[in-house]
Amino acid sequence: MITFARRSLAGALGARRLNVTPIPEAASLLAGFVLAHAAWSASDLPKGEMLVPLAVVEVKSERHLERFEASVQDKAIAAGKAAMQSAMSTADAWAFARDGLLERDGHKVDVISVDFWARGMSSPATLMQEYRPFAPSGKFKIIGDPIIVIDGVKQSPAVVADVLERVRAGIHSHPKVANLWNTWQ
Repeated sequence: MITFARRSLAGALGARRLNVTPIPEAASLLAGFVLAHAAWSASDLPKGEMLVPLAVVEVKSERHLERFEASVQDKAIAAGKAAMQSAMSTADAWAFARDGLLERDGHKVDVISVDFWARGMSSPATLMQEYRPFAPSGKFKIIGDPIIVIDGVKQSPAVVADVLERVRAGIHSHPKVANLWNTWQ
């Protein structure tokens, strides 16, 4: 387990207190696996189609995949987030993936966002992977390395190096994606 520290002001005198957010190995491995599955699902989507939000919930080492379909993407995402909130009382770990947009250099770019959690974490963390959709170029592409966000703060790759290593291990544990990931980069 790796932990990340963030400082907050505490008390009338402005004393500093250390808050710790642990990221268990199970969480980062599952996040990588779910990122891989989401990328595989998105890798050949026709123009105008979006990834159907999906989650993998792990209970006693058994993984269960669930997709969240709705008439509009916002409803599917809301249903998935609600299901994951509920799963925190019974699951050992979960990861929830969906299509998203990230603002970079004044432009919006496509990302797969994966919220992930495991027992021992005070709140979920998020993994974001930029990609270029299959349509219109006819080639799906993974762009750069994943970004980890904890408590709404983008983490430096150096700070989360161990987590990113386990995310990559999770990606390469996916039987359909293990040999594809590097070809998508």
